[in-house]
Amino acid sequence: MAHSFCQLAVHIIFGLKRHQRFLNDSFHPYINGIITNHKGHPVTINGTQDHVHILCYLPRDMSIADFIRTIKSNSSKWFNAQGKGRMQWQEGYAAFGVSHTNIPSVQKYIDNQKEHHKVRTFESEMKTYFEKLGQAQVSDEWFHKN
Repeated sequence: MAHSFCQLAVHIIFGLKRHQRFLNDSFHPYINGIITNHKGHPVTINGTQDHVHILCYLPRDMSIADFIRTIKSNSSKWFNAQGKGRMQWQEGYAAFGVSHTNIPSVQKYIDNQKEHHKVRTFESEMKTYFEKLGQAQVSDEWFHKN
């Protein structure tokens, strides 16, 4: 694939299983390293205690599902090896393509997560967003309302 080129920016969101609340900023550099090691390009990573947002360019040789699976499995193994509790990511994820012109606004939104979620919960925001997309069942699956 030496002659392949991929410049797909994506906003990825996923949370902790059972919406546990013990993520902190020390997690973000590790996720950054996973992305870089798999030839993706991280733009920004942030979140709160129960979820993470990632804005990055995808690697040219991985599907989005494989890329996210790799991020989730490697980061949970790292966290669990720290001996600070047992964490698991939720099964699903959300991934949204981001145009080049929208990268600054998405980056600002992600960088402002802690302030943003002082006003609105992760569940409330995702429920509203999925409903606007006509995908309310995804929110129900994420937050166990089925």
